[in-house]
Order: sequence, then C-alpha cells, then structure tokens
Amino acid sequence: MNSKRILLIASALILLISGMFSLLPASTHAATTINLNPTRGSAGSQAAITGDGFIGKLATIYWDDKKLVQNVPVSKTGQINFSFEVPSSTKGTHLVKVTDDSNWANINASAEFAVTPNITLEPWWGKSSNQITIFGYGFASGETGIQTTWDGRQLSKAASAADKNGSWYSVFTVPYVNKGEYTLGAYGDSTKASEVTEITFTVSPFCTATPLSGPVGTKIMISGVGFRAGEDGVTFTWDGPIIDTNFVARPNGSFSYPIIVPPSVKGRHIIGIYGSSFTPKNIVPDIEFEVTSSIKLTPSDMYNSRDLKVEGYGFNANESISFSYDKSNTGVSATTDALGNFTATIQAPISPSKEHQVTATGSKGALAQSTYTSVSIAPAAPQLLFPGPGAKIQSSNSLFDVMLGVFKSIGGMFASSSNKSGDTTLTAMNWEVKGDPSILTYTLQISKTQDFSNIIFTRDGIQGKSFNLTKSDLPAGIYYWRARATNESGGTSPWSNSWSFEVIPTSGLILTIAITIILLVIAMIIFGIIALFNRRRY
Repeated sequence: MNSKRILLIASALILLISGMFSLLPASTHAATTINLNPTRGSAGSQAAITGDGFIGKLATIYWDDKKLVQNVPVSKTGQINFSFEVPSSTKGTHLVKVTDDSNWANINASAEFAVTPNITLEPWWGKSSNQITIFGYGFASGETGIQTTWDGRQLSKAASAADKNGSWYSVFTVPYVNKGEYTLGAYGDSTKASEVTEITFTVSPFCTATPLSGPVGTKIMISGVGFRAGEDGVTFTWDGPIIDTNFVARPNGSFSYPIIVPPSVKGRHIIGIYGSSFTPKNIVPDIEFEVTSSIKLTPSDMYNSRDLKVEGYGFNANESISFSYDKSNTGVSATTDALGNFTATIQAPISPSKEHQVTATGSKGALAQSTYTSVSIAPAAPQLLFPGPGAKIQSSNSLFDVMLGVFKSIGGMFASSSNKSGDTTLTAMNWEVKGDPSILTYTLQISKTQDFSNIIFTRDGIQGKSFNLTKSDLPAGIYYWRARATNESGGTSPWSNSWSFEVIPTSGLILTIAITIILLVIAMIIFGIIALFNRRRY
C-alpha cells in the first residue's frame, strides 16, 4: 500500500470521527451568577453573597481583583452562600468577583458594590475634657480638608487627610458642655456632610429612657453611661421617692435596667438616677416622663352577667369620671383618688358578639378609651319533650272531631281562601332548656328526612317552650323535628337531638260514619222544615 493511499484512508477516518463527534449533544452548563445583599454600605459592614452555576468545590472572592476570602465552600448543586466584611475602601463602586477551583475560564461571576463614607468613635461616651478618637472610612483616596463637626459646628481647626483607601482619624477634646447626647459628623473637600451619617456621643454620666411617655405600668428601659466601673447602689427615683435600688453597673460603667411606671396622676413626672458616692445625687441629669390616662376592662366571671369592671389609672387627682359605651352614656360615675386611680362597674348592653369601645372622660380633661369584645355565651341545646320519639298523632282523634272538621270544611267553601282562623290544632310541640335564666327564643324545624335535607316547616322567634302545629301545617306522613335556643345577646345553642313522629290520617270507617250522621241530620232538618210548612199550609 503506497503512502498516498494510506494518507487518503487516514484523512477519511479523521473526517468520519469528526463527524461523529459533531453529532454528539453539546454539553450544557448553567450560567454562573452572583448576587449581593445589600449592594451598598460602609467599610466594616456585612454583605451577603449568593451564587449559582459553580462546578468546583471551593471558591475565592476578590475585591477589585485582590483576594478577599479563600476556600469558600461550594455546594454539590453549585451554589455558594457566604457573608463577608466590606474592606476599607474609597467611596464609590467596587467590583466583587467570585471564581472556583475548577480552573474553567468561564466559571466566574461579578457584581458591583457601592461603598459609602462613615465615621466611628472610640469611646462613644466620656466626660468634658476627655480625649476621643474619631475614625473615618470610605472617603475619597487621599482626600484632604476633612473636618469634624459637633452638633453641626466645626470641632477642630486642623484638617485631616485620608490615605489611599479613603481612611483617616483625628483626636479631639470633649468640649465643656452640659451632660447629654450630641451628634458628630464629618466632611471633606470631595465628601459632603450629607453623605456621612452622623453618630451620637454622650457626655457622661448620662442616662436615657425609652419610651418617654405611656400609661401606668409601662416598662421604661433606662440606659446609663459614665458611672464607675461596676458601681453598685445605682438607684432610681420617681418624683423623689425611691422605686428601685442596689443595681450594679457593668465593668465599663454602663448599664441598662427596666423600671415600671408606678401609680401616678396624669402629666409630667421626674425620673432620677444616682449611684454610690462616685456618682451621687444631682450629678446625672433627670429624665422627664409623661404619664397618660388608661383604663382596664374586666368582664364578670358570673354566668350571663353583663357587669364590666373598669379600672382607671393616670387620671387627674380627685377627678369626676363619666363612662360611655359605644358613645352612649352609661349613667355611671366615679371619682379618682389622689393618685388618679378609680374603679367602677358598668353594664354592657345586650348585643351580639363584637368589639365595643368604652370611654372614660374626666371632668378635668383626662380621657382614656379601651376596646371590649362582648362574648355571647351560647345556651344549652333544648331537650325535646313531646311528641316522640316515634309518637303517632291522629289528625282527628274522635268522631266529634271528624264531624267538626267536615262542618268547617263545608263552611270553608263559603269563606275566603285567605281565612286561616278555622285551622285546628294538630299537636303541641314541647321542649325545655334546663339551668338557663336568660331570656330565650326558639327555632323549630320539621323535616321529611332524618338528616334535615328536606325541611318542610320552620318557625323562628318562638316565645316560650311550646308551639301548636295546626292540621294545615302537616299532611299525613312521618316527620322529624328538632329545636334550638337563642338568648338575648345573640348566642345560639346547638340543635337538639331529633325525634320522629307520624301523623295518621282519619280512618275511612270513622269518616263514613261522620258523613252519614251529618247527612241524616241534614235530612232530618229538611224533613222537619217540609213538615212544618205543610202543617201551616193545611
């Protein structure tokens, strides 16, 4: 075989193999992506990075092409979920890039993060004349003319300059000012004051309270700084008298402690805080707290009672109080004691279950409202008495009843079809509800089926524990009946158990006899009339 033939055969094989590979399905790979949350923040803040579409086992996070974090785990499904600390960087947009250890060129993804300028303090509280250091991050690279402000006014005369990463620091002396909280800010030649979030510095010793207003019983969280390390005997007063004492500060001289607003009249009150001899009285500024009026509603636990106990706090001393229920005057009044407290009982009107508003109005201007949800206690289900179970009720019980019915039927032929006064009672339906003193009405239902899917008679609002069915209400047949009760506040009982009964038609024999007797009577009357007429005639 010559070389030309070998070359041709080899070329053909190469083309054949290339064609076979071209027929194979191309491998697919999901696009590699990352997301940042949040997408902007200051140096030192946390950012979460989530990614998808990676194929390696470990990933590396880059910040502006510099390695930030290595060996970030990649899940079996190609996902990463990791939080990192934003490094010290200049303000503006920076690139976050993630690659994995698969060494595939296309397995990487990027996202942008915006750095904003910020400042911090060390420490964040101190006394006048203390030396405090303020640190700045996220300013422009090499930015000059950086100044610090104290409550909006320039604090230092010498300007600071940022390094290549936009970071700087400055030391200042706390001014001689009153104890309390002050705001610090910063700005530079290329960073406006509005770009930098202000921070709080506390001239100590100083305490704050949260909240600063509320009703009696409110929990107030008192936070203090500038006390001696581990200072004991920290004491809290309310308008002078002690309400809590012997609390111990933390090793750094700070503390947080809750106190409860004691019974007090409406208006402004003073919270005082002091410690041992290191922080005696009148060193820590007092805190003002505004007491607001409030009422507490407690329903009676007596069955079906409408009594509603109203307790009031934070009203004016010796104040006359009137009450309204859903804007209607209850006619009840009360008078507060020296601390603005009172207790009264009002009657909640009868109404279905829903929210109602109770208002207590004071003669000296105090006012408080509270919501009361009335609860309708459902009465017990009625117990059926008669008829049933299995009772048989004849539509006519005697020959006299049949004759009377026939006469009425004849009379009905000449009466108006709308006149029902002729209906006679078929039977009385009787039931009872035990142990319920409330005013009840009843609903009666009669059905052709035991599951009450074919109800043929319903009567609501029945007064009393009995109802008379008339003969026109039910023809002959087998029926099922039940009842339920409703009290005056709208509470409805479950249905009673159901009983069956049967209405039996009048037998043919009795009906024949009755008609025969009636016809004989009529014939005798006619014969008598004829005889009387003939006698007079002759």
